[in-house]
Parts: sequence; C-alpha cells; structure tokens
Amino acid sequence: MDTPNTQNNTSRMRESRKLEQKRKRQQQVRRQKIFLACSCLILTAGIGLFVTLYHNHQRAAAQEAELRKQIKQKQEAELQKQQKLENNTIRFVAVGDNLIHQGIYESADTTQTVWNYDHLYEHIRDDISAADLAAVNEESIFVSDRANISSYPAFGAPVEIGDALVTAGFDIVEQANNHVFDKGITGITDTIRYWETSHPEVALLGIHDSAENAGEITTISCKDVTFSLLNYTTTVNNEPYDELPDYAVDLLRTDQVISDVKKAKEISDMTIAFLHTGKEYSTEPDTEEKTFLQLLLHQGVDIAICAHSHTLQNFETLTDDSGHQMLVYYSLGNFISTQKDPVCLLGGMADITIVRDPVSDALSIRNADLVPLVTHYNHDQNIYTVYKLSDYTEELAASHGVHAESTEPFTLETLQEQYKKVLTQDYHTLG
Repeated sequence: MDTPNTQNNTSRMRESRKLEQKRKRQQQVRRQKIFLACSCLILTAGIGLFVTLYHNHQRAAAQEAELRKQIKQKQEAELQKQQKLENNTIRFVAVGDNLIHQGIYESADTTQTVWNYDHLYEHIRDDISAADLAAVNEESIFVSDRANISSYPAFGAPVEIGDALVTAGFDIVEQANNHVFDKGITGITDTIRYWETSHPEVALLGIHDSAENAGEITTISCKDVTFSLLNYTTTVNNEPYDELPDYAVDLLRTDQVISDVKKAKEISDMTIAFLHTGKEYSTEPDTEEKTFLQLLLHQGVDIAICAHSHTLQNFETLTDDSGHQMLVYYSLGNFISTQKDPVCLLGGMADITIVRDPVSDALSIRNADLVPLVTHYNHDQNIYTVYKLSDYTEELAASHGVHAESTEPFTLETLQEQYKKVLTQDYHTLG
C-alpha cells in the first residue's frame, strides 16, 4: 500500500512529465515556427534572386538583341554604302595594239572548223573581265576568207580573234588605224559584218559602211552613265586609195574632230577619244600628236588614249585655261605581237576609275594608272600570249623568242627598268 510520500512522488513525476512533454511540444512548435520562418525567408530570397536573375537575363537578352540589331543595321548600311559606291564607280581599262602576226594566227588548231585564240589573252582575262568597260586597239583588219589571211605588211586576221577578245571581256574595239585598208574595202566590210552578226553588243569604232552611219556618234552606257566614243587615225596605208569611200574610215582632221566632239558632248556624260597617231617606234609623242591632243583638250574631251608607236609611253592630266582637264595616255604600246625589238614587247593597260557624285551627279576621274604588260612569244613552242609584268618571271623572259631575233638584253630586270623609265617621262605637251 502506497504511502502518502509515495503518492506525492508519483504525482510530482506525472506533473514533471507533463511539463516536460509540454516544454518539448513548445520547443517543437518554436522549431517549426523558426523553420517555417527560415523557409519563408529562403523562399522569399530565392524568389527575389530568381526574379532578379530573370530580369537580368531579360535585360541581357534585350541588350544582346539590341546589339545584334545595331550590328545588322550597321552591316546593312555599310552594304548599301558599298553598293551605292559600286553603282557610282566605273572602272574603265584600255590596252594597245592587237597586232596579229603570222605566228599568232597560226597558233590555233587550224584542223578545226572554228579556230580558237583564247590562249592569247588567258593570263590577262581576269583583269579585263573585272572592268566595267574595256577597250582594245584592233590593229589587224578581219577577213572572212581564210585564204586572205596574212601578216605584215598587209594584215588580215581571222575573225575568231574577235571571239577571243569578247571572251576576254572587251566591250570596245577601235579599228581606225593605218592598217585598216590593208585588205581594201572588203576587209572593212568583212569586219563590220562580223561584229554586227556575231557580237552586236560590242562597240565598233572608226569604220563605217555608209555615210549615214559615219555621221552618228557611237555611245556606250554603263551604270546610267553614257560615254561618247571617238576613234581617228592620221594615216592609212596603201595610198592612194581610190576605192576607199570618204565615210569608210574616221580620219583625224581638225574640222571633223570639232564637229564630232560638239555632237558627242550633247548626247553623253563623258567623251573618250582614241587616236592612232604619232611616230612609229618613238618613245615620245611627236608634234602632230601633241597638236591634236591640245585640240581635243580645248574642245572638252575627257579622256584621250593614243596608239601607233608600238612603244609604251607615259600618261598625265592636261588642264586648259578654262580649267577643263583631260586624261591622256600617249601610247599603250603593243598588246600582242611578235615584233623583234625588245622595246616593243612592253605594253600597258590604262586603268581608270570614274566616280559619279551621288548628290550632284558630277563625274570625275578618281584614279588613273598604267599597268605594264609583256607580250610573250616562243615560236618553237607555239606560245603566244600576254602577261602582266607583275606576273612575269625570269624563266619566261629567258624563254622568250626575242632572243633569237635581237642581241639586245631582254630580262625581267630590263623590263622593269624600262617601265620605270616610262613613268619618269615628261612630254611637255602644253609647253
């Protein structure tokens, strides 16, 4: 039987357990509250961090999108600027005498029905084709009858030479020269018919089949710019030429030039004149050439390109008393030939950049250069072609056929020295 002390102890123990349980429940509740509060704080912080990161990501994405947009706009603006510049820039190139000697016209496979001469210009084709306009002085008249093909002194070239010129990228063919009547009126007629039939897109200059055609100024358009093209020769071989009609060849005569330039300026934006004049094998222009160049300058011609000397001469810009300027190339020498004098084997390509002001539409010559060319041949290997001097090598120079024709030195160095000498020449055209 329990004593009162025992009962009291038991009662106190129960009370103590109850208090302990209550205390533990209170601690558990406090821990739960603390956990819940911490969880809320962590969740709130996490949500805040997420929101901050999300907004930062959104801002970064927006900034990146804006940057991409700005870069794209800048690229598009630069592209438009470049396209506008290209649309307002015309590159015009011209080369000298395409002189078709026997070895050259025999270099094709003559067993074929159509003869191919693409090899003549394969090393210069990319430069010609890259230009917006390209001109060549076709020194040899074309003949349709192969039995009539011949070389110096009376040239008659196969019409397939013209095909090769077109393949190379030429748009303008100058035909007024001293050899234009080498095959009589038949050669002139054959040449006109060939270009009209086979390549009507090419601008043929200097010869005509009627007085009506002779009275018209030939023009060519490029990028909304119209060029008048004039072509004259001071002499024609085989005089007297009773069979040559007055209208057949454009002769360099003062009255005719004045009349033609006046008409040309009325129908075009720029006028380019190609002259076949000067003294053969001279390294500088003669008095007659200088006189005609002054005439062209004072009539308002913009560019004058000369031929006939078979030698490369310098270029410059002339200015008359009124301030009008004319770019002059005194001679581009030979483009291709098999001439025997080393000085005749260095030719040149006029490289001219014409720019139209996008605001005023005024045209100006931004840049002019003279790119040296080498006419290369080797009769034993049946090689006839043209190189830029920058692509020419000592090995090619050593294999050149000129060594069998001349005792004068012909090396890469002599060609480079000759070109440097040309660029230092001053002809005092207006002196």
